[in-house]
Amino acid sequence: MELAGLRSFSIVMPAYNVVSQRGETIFRETLESIAASCRYLQRHFPYATEGEFILISDGSTDRTCDVAMAGWPNAVPLQLVGLPTNVGIAAARNIGVRLAKGEVIFFCDADDLYRPEHLFLALSVLNQPLPAPYAPAYFGAVRTGVYCRDRLHPYWHQSLEQTLVLNLAVRREVHEFIGGFPEDEVFRQFRYGAEDVAYAYWLHQFCHTARLEQRTVEYRRFPNSFFDRQLKKFQAAPGTVADDLDEGDRQREAQIQEIMATRLQELQAKAAQGVA
Repeated sequence: MELAGLRSFSIVMPAYNVVSQRGETIFRETLESIAASCRYLQRHFPYATEGEFILISDGSTDRTCDVAMAGWPNAVPLQLVGLPTNVGIAAARNIGVRLAKGEVIFFCDADDLYRPEHLFLALSVLNQPLPAPYAPAYFGAVRTGVYCRDRLHPYWHQSLEQTLVLNLAVRREVHEFIGGFPEDEVFRQFRYGAEDVAYAYWLHQFCHTARLEQRTVEYRRFPNSFFDRQLKKFQAAPGTVADDLDEGDRQREAQIQEIMATRLQELQAKAAQGVA
């Protein structure tokens, strides 16, 4: 792959009953924000000639698919996939990436926002080679800053920016190397999910990740979301607010840590063998 030749991208969005849970207005705002970012990219980075938006309706039973079809401004082609049952956010994202044609993968949940410059800045960075001492290595991913309307403690704000996938652009080969998002059932059962945390943990072990301070995405908080459940913790200094996990979640947390460690060992062995 040419270092300055990334021309195609795919935006993957899982959606489950977003219209009934968040409202049609919220969903349309998200769709329009992605379309605006695509249009900005087309104006400022014309080399990105092949883009697509892949929306995975994860067993939705409301009007999510209808609103997406009617509300997508067609800035890039839309591929709408309706799954017959709910498989969870990790599996839905993995399905989306498998269907994707882009060399660079972006992610967005159905209730968050892109700012216009998001796609442009991320693709511009990924098309830059690393400084000479690191050659022939290249950036495998890029993270931008995240805007939150809630005031968060700087430690936790930085932690979110390092683990969300909303602000991430990743080369397809990197995603495929680490095996995508974890689909183990324990992640769906765990109070705080943690699929993004595991993905970020594996990702950062095996590729150079560029970091941009510009806040190009907005992470929105809604009642009973993972973000909302941890808001008090995120607004306080580290160690001052305990996680409200019961014994079952403590056990699930331990299982998740074991899964993360096991896959890391497998990836290290694969990297040592030079397996793509």
